[in-house]
This record gives sequence, C-alpha cells and structure tokens, in this order.
Amino acid sequence: MSLIRMAGMLAVLTLLCACDGRGSSTGPTLPAVELSPTTVGLDYEARFTASGGEPPLRYSVSPPPPGFSFYTGEGRLLGPGTEPGDYSLTVTVRDANGLENVRTYTLKLWERPEVTSAALPAATAGGSYEHVLAATGGRPPLEWTVVAGSLPTGISLTPEGILNGQPQGEGTYPLTLRVQDAHGAEAQVQLGLQVLAPGQNPDGGPPDGTFPLSVGNWNIEWFGDPLNGPANDDLQLTNTQAVLADAGVDFWGLAEIVSTARFNELKARLPGYDGFLADDSTRVSSGTSYYDADGQKLGVLFKSDVVEVLQANVVMLNASYDFGGRPPLRVDLRIRREDGSSVDVTALMLHMKAYTGEQDYARRQSAARALKDYLDQRLPTQRVMVIGDWNDDVDVSTATNPATGGKFESPYQNFVSDTANYAFTTEALSRAGIGSTASRSSFIDHQLVSNELWESYIPNSTRVIRPEISGYRNNTSDHYPIVSRYNFGQPSTGGPGDGGTQLPVFINEYLPQTHNVPGTETPDYDQQFVELVNTGTTAVDLGGWKIHDANSYAGSDPVRHVFPSGTMIQPGKAYVVYSGPTAVPTGVTNATAASGGGLYFNRGVNDGSSGDTVYLVRADNTVQDSAGYQDTTVGISYNRSPDGSASGSWVLHPHLLTDLDASPGQRANGTAF
Repeated sequence: MSLIRMAGMLAVLTLLCACDGRGSSTGPTLPAVELSPTTVGLDYEARFTASGGEPPLRYSVSPPPPGFSFYTGEGRLLGPGTEPGDYSLTVTVRDANGLENVRTYTLKLWERPEVTSAALPAATAGGSYEHVLAATGGRPPLEWTVVAGSLPTGISLTPEGILNGQPQGEGTYPLTLRVQDAHGAEAQVQLGLQVLAPGQNPDGGPPDGTFPLSVGNWNIEWFGDPLNGPANDDLQLTNTQAVLADAGVDFWGLAEIVSTARFNELKARLPGYDGFLADDSTRVSSGTSYYDADGQKLGVLFKSDVVEVLQANVVMLNASYDFGGRPPLRVDLRIRREDGSSVDVTALMLHMKAYTGEQDYARRQSAARALKDYLDQRLPTQRVMVIGDWNDDVDVSTATNPATGGKFESPYQNFVSDTANYAFTTEALSRAGIGSTASRSSFIDHQLVSNELWESYIPNSTRVIRPEISGYRNNTSDHYPIVSRYNFGQPSTGGPGDGGTQLPVFINEYLPQTHNVPGTETPDYDQQFVELVNTGTTAVDLGGWKIHDANSYAGSDPVRHVFPSGTMIQPGKAYVVYSGPTAVPTGVTNATAASGGGLYFNRGVNDGSSGDTVYLVRADNTVQDSAGYQDTTVGISYNRSPDGSASGSWVLHPHLLTDLDASPGQRANGTAF
C-alpha cells in the first residue's frame, strides 16, 4: 500500500473518531437553579434536566425528602412531601461515557396549616367585638375566609383572621372558616359565633359582680434569634401568635425575647395587645442598659383595654450577677373594668440563672434572698406577682448537692416557708409531678403572688398550656406557657389602700439641674426640688409617702425622702421638697429638705448623663405619680402645662409664658397657690 493511500485512510479514521460522541470530553452539567419551596401535602414537581453529555443520561438523588419520588431517567422530583423541614438534596447525573456532574440543592418544606382556634367567644348585640383566629404552620402570609355560613350583620373577617365589628341580631351563627397559606395549602374548621342580648352572660363567661384577670408567663426560646433556638424564625413567629391569640390572656410576662423587630411584628399580629421589652428606654424608665439588642430580654404583652401600665423599671440592679445578668423587670399596672373601677397590681418578670451546677444553684438562692428583701421592704402591702422562668423548682431543687448526692432544697424555700405572705400558684402542679418544659418533668416556670393578691386567686386555676403544634419543641419553644386566673370581685373605684378615694396629689414641678454656688464651679445641689400640689377639697396626710429618683426606686440607693407622719398638704396648696436645707426658704411651713441627704437627680443626656425619673410613692408603696426626663437645662424646671393640672403635659418653665425659670411653692406666674 502506498504511503499516500495509507495516510488517507488514517485521516478518515481520525475524522470518524472525532465524530464519535464517546470520544467527547464534554460531560453533562446540571442546571444552577433554586428549588421553589412548598408545603406538606401539596403536589410538587421539579426537573433537573442537564445540558451536554452523551445520552442516555441517568440521574440519582441522595436522599429524597420523605414522601417524594425521584425518576432516575428523567431527573424528575415529585411530591407531595410528608414532613416539614429544610432539606439538602445532592443530585448526580451520569452520561453514557461515564462522565458525571454533582450539584446540591436546598428545598424548604413548610408545615401544613392547622387551625388551633377551638371556639369563638360570644358577642353581645350592639357591643364591640374583636377576636383573632389562630392557626399554626403554613407559609406566611396566611389568609382567612368564610367558606360556609354567614357572619352576623356588623361583623367582618379580615384576611389576617381578625373578626371585629358591632354585631346585630341575636342568635348562633354556624361558620366554616378556611385558612390558606402562600402555597395554597389550607385547613378548615367549623365554629359557631353566639350573639347574646345586652346584659346576658356568655356561656362560661364571668357573671355580674366579678372582676376577672388572667395572667400568663412564657419563655419563648430565643425568640427571633437567627442563630439560636428554633431554626425557622417565621414558623416560630406564626406558632407563637397562634398560641397567644388562642389563649386570650390579659397580661403576659415573657422571657428570652431576642429580636425587637420580631416582637413588634408579633404585636402587630395581635390586635388589641400592647407591650414592650426591658431595653425599651421609651417605655422603661431605668435600668435598660442591662439589656442589649442581641441578648435575651424580658418583656410584657397585655390587652390595652384591660391593663394600663403606670410605670416600668428594671430593678435590683445591684443583684444583677445573681440574676444571671438579667435583673427583673418591674411593671406597675392598673387593671380596669368598663364600668370605671380598677385594681392596682405590681408585676415583676424574671429569668433566673440557668443550669444545675452548684454555683448556679447558689446564685439562684442569693437572687431569691435579694428578691424577698425587695418585696418585703418595698411592697409589703401591695398586690404583687412575680412570674417567669425561675430555672428551678419549688418542691426540691433540680441541682444536686455533691456532698450528699441528693438534691438541694429549693433555692426559693424562703418564699415557700413564708406562707403568711407568699404563695406559688404553681406549687401544686410541681408537687403533682407535672412539668413546665417540653423536654423535662421538672416545673421551673412559676408564678409567685403576695398574700394580698392570693386573696383574689381562683383556686386550682393555674394550668400548663400544651399547644397541639406538631414539632412544638423544635419549632416553637422548649417551655410551655403557664396561665393563672384571678377574680377581684367588686373593687373600689379609687386607688388601693385609700378606702375608695383617689387622692388628688401629684407632682406639679421639679428642678433636676441647678445653677452653681455663687463664685464657684460647683452646682448648688441643695436647690433641686420637687413640688407637689393638692387639687382636692380636703387636706391630705403625706406621712409615710416617699420621693424617689430612678436609682432609689430601683433599690440601688436609699430612698431620697420620707414624709414624717402628720405632714399635711392643704387643699389647693403646694408642698416642696428641696434637696438640701440651705434652699428651704426661712419661715415657710410648706417646704422641707430631703430626709435622705439629697434628691440626687441626674443631669440630662444632653449634658453627658442619663436623665432620670421622679417618683411620688404612697405609704403602701404604690406609685401615686411620676415624671421622667431625658434632657436638662441649668436652672430651668419642668412644670405641668396647664400649671396645677394633674393631666397636664411636661414643659420647660419658660414655655408657660412667664419670666420665671422656676417657681417652687408658687404658681407658674409667681403668685401664691
């Protein structure tokens, strides 16, 4: 064979080899796509069609989510899925030449929505009505509709699940309600809305002559924290809303709230509720610096038509270490009825030191001593509740004594033993072996009440709410909510401890920052003052009443002034407490110097300090009045506007169109009261 012919044959063979796909070095490539999320129970299809490679292509996946099927010849994933979660799918494609490509995809599978509202509260014809329907699961936003039956005239249902309006027409209205998530997954429930005649009591509702209050506490595990606690923050929010809406409790003490934004979103989903966290300086007068934006925080949530917050402070700051760096949040409350009657209650929220080590136990025990001293000394006759995550039990401790091998006694034995003054509404549940957490049998989420509040406690009303939420421990919280109920009967229409008469004494003026002592650069601190005014028609004995600033009110410093017995403030007159004796005018009978050595008001934030709060506290340790400030101006007081009005707003003194910068003991224009 000639060399030319042989060369030609080699060229043809080379060309044939070049045209044979089996000789190609280009393998298949899976698509770079994101899988659409879905909800349990819905039809689903996704294709992983690869480009390139020598047919036939074969696909595999490891592992497919529960309930899904995978077709290896088509690279097709078919639902529905059966278990919610965040799944990672590793898909492999291999061509006829053995070349392969591997890519990992993520697929989010939402829990199917489920209605948790088991009943609707009754409405009254012509009266205002509002109720939030509750559901768990589903991809937000959830949308509610009526699919059968009809609402009473005057009542509407919003897509967010809020029933509200003024119903007309008595009777029972059967309804079928549907909730649907963003993917179209749905759940239905059949409920009845009863509309009663005016004056008729709903089934199971409070009869006339009662004054009910429900109180709950709940540690919502790392609420809103993207790195800790339940992994799906959206689902935790939805479940939390469902639990709170379904419970319908008047006042909640909350623990372990991390994200303020998530907390505000929770409030927005609960119409009729207000609330705040311990680091909110606009609502909490002092101690907010002990809590930060990224840490666990205490908080409150309450029905704004039932509960009025008089004051809020973070207290017992000097015992912060023993409280695990989370000193209690104190909130002074006024519980109101539609008829105008009210009852004052002080609530303290706490989150005790965690863990079961010997030192952890010792710190809880030390915190309990500090707490009891605080309550005994500052709130000896007040209705008080202390609620939250106590991180230990009241029958016997969860911590082991290494010396004996047995359990320590409860770190809260000082309260358990003082049966004349305190009681745990949760103690019976603890001794019955009931647990308050989703993973242990111990009861560590307690409610302590003073003997004054125990008188109104409804016996055996305390219960543990165990929500029927699939995967609750992993997607909502490791703690269960605790709820107790009270009945104050027929309270007086006035404040506590005054026989039904609300004393008309209030703070009218105060001076927080003074001029310097003449000829020096030292402020004349004695000139600080607080002016009280009595707008009533009879004299009031101020004996035992107190003046506090934020630190003394929180217990960090001694009380600033205690009025001696027999100190009278006459009707229509003023009484002034100066910081020091050199400021008291000679010969006056309606002024005195602070008994505690000074008022010690802080300068303002504008002058490098923190601002402060002035408190007028009655002999029974309830807050009569208070005033907070952020900024100060040297020598210029804050005064009520209008002057002498208990409901007046606070303004700098010159804003009252007077030439005076301050007017202690006189009207704003300098004339006598």
